Amino acid sequence: LDETIVSCKKAQENMKQRHENEMHTLEKQISDLKNEIVELQGQAAVLKEAHHEATCRHEEEKKQLQAKLEEEKTHLQEKLRLEHEMELKARLAQAQASFEQEREGLQSRAWTEEKVRGLTQELERFHQEQLSSLVEKHTLEKEELRKELLEKH
Repeated sequence: LDETIVSCKKAQENMKQRHENEMHTLEKQISDLKNEIVELQGQAAVLKEAHHEATCRHEEEKKQLQAKLEEEKTHLQEKLRLEHEMELKARLAQAQASFEQEREGLQSRAWTEEKVRGLTQELERFHQEQLSSLVEKHTLEKEELRKELLEKH
């Protein structure tokens, strides 16, 4: 009986020792996992901050590109307007010179008035055509610039 009791106590001691070892191992694993969780949370915070900064930079670049697009658009509109104005002035001067030559060479006042009306109507029609053409050209160029800017962005 004494031997059995001693044997049982030894077995109990061994089992208790194994249990303590397993508990220690599990506690160490839990501690390691908690440390890993803290580390991963830190990395997640860093990534969130980096994402926020990148988003802010993206928005700022977008605003800058938008402002540049508006500036380019305004510049092109002004350039087109000036070109159109110069072209119209040159044509008007040419038409006036032509008119003066024809007027000097003509005898009949009625014929001269009719010719003036025709030239005026032709100039007005030409002006309207040019204006329509420039508006269409400007719209296409503006759309191209917008597409290029969006592609670059």
